[in-house]
Amino acid sequence: MKNVLILITNLKKGGAERVVSLISNNFDSNKNINYYLVLMERGIAYNLSKNIKPIILTKGNRNNYLKLFELPLIALKLKRIVKKNNIDTVLSFLNRPNYINILTSLFGGNHKKIINIRYTTSRYKSKGVLGKINLLLNKWLFNKADLIVSNSFGVDADLKSLFKITTKTQIINNPIDIDEINILKRKNELGKMNFNKNKKYLISVGRLIPLKRNIDLIDAYYLLIKKHPYLELIFLGEGILKESLIKHCTELNINKKVHFIGNVSNPFSYLNQSDIFILTSETEGFPNVLAEAIAVGIPVISSNCKSGPSEILENGKFGLLYPVGNINELKNGIENILTKNKEAEQRVILANEKVKQYKASIIIEKFTNLLYTVL
Repeated sequence: MKNVLILITNLKKGGAERVVSLISNNFDSNKNINYYLVLMERGIAYNLSKNIKPIILTKGNRNNYLKLFELPLIALKLKRIVKKNNIDTVLSFLNRPNYINILTSLFGGNHKKIINIRYTTSRYKSKGVLGKINLLLNKWLFNKADLIVSNSFGVDADLKSLFKITTKTQIINNPIDIDEINILKRKNELGKMNFNKNKKYLISVGRLIPLKRNIDLIDAYYLLIKKHPYLELIFLGEGILKESLIKHCTELNINKKVHFIGNVSNPFSYLNQSDIFILTSETEGFPNVLAEAIAVGIPVISSNCKSGPSEILENGKFGLLYPVGNINELKNGIENILTKNKEAEQRVILANEKVKQYKASIIIEKFTNLLYTVL
């Protein structure tokens, strides 16, 4: 019997958070695992087994600098939990939880430390003082882990390009719950959004933040509707740029054709009614939403950002790729799908087979095996 603890910041909307929710529910039903879920702060947006009672370490609502300075205190709290419950292995996801996992061991915790990296580490180079602090912590702490798990080859290579990594590493892609997606996509959970059969819909799913470059899609869409007036654009998600993006649409006089829906409980219902999914990110790790859109069964276009999309789409075999920030190439990609339907349909068929390798049961088995192979 293994006593296992997963540590993550929270379970609000996000790729890593979605992954942890899937792993949590599986571990909880595994009779060979005593499972504990620890959150650094409150916030749960995903369904968890009724048997899972998350432990909350802090009240949250702290600025970024304070969050870093309080790491040792949180590590001491976690050490007490690890000792009390005889934890064998701590799996942590995202950087602050990874730091705390390792610090807990340095403070005397006697557990195996598996840290999970979910996005490219080099993104911190452009984050000023906080970015430099994070890079220093990565360099100092990560080689003290027992295993480093990256969710894509790109994330793994990016880390190793920055630091001399001596700890064992492994790549495990994010799990996609294909069975659940196939059920949810058929549900009529579209809120106030009315889909018109005489129109075609472009859709983006994710946070409205600078890293996602949402404005690129708006500008490409603006160029498209002159020739394709039947197109409309949907954004699912919230973020700090929402109001400025709405204002930009108003200035372009396309605000009646661009729908900012916000966060929804069932994005797959919207994806299933849409015609093209588009990812415009500046950087990713392993973009769950891209694989999930493929699982729904619609054509996809993605920026060829540093990690994730080119692996999932195999350099364009299963969906179109365009250079990050190149609005004309994005526009051309959308037109390609609109005008070359047979080619797009063939890519969808091939991609649907490819995405099966990310099936939740396969990926979760890999995480389960870690518990017995890390020495």
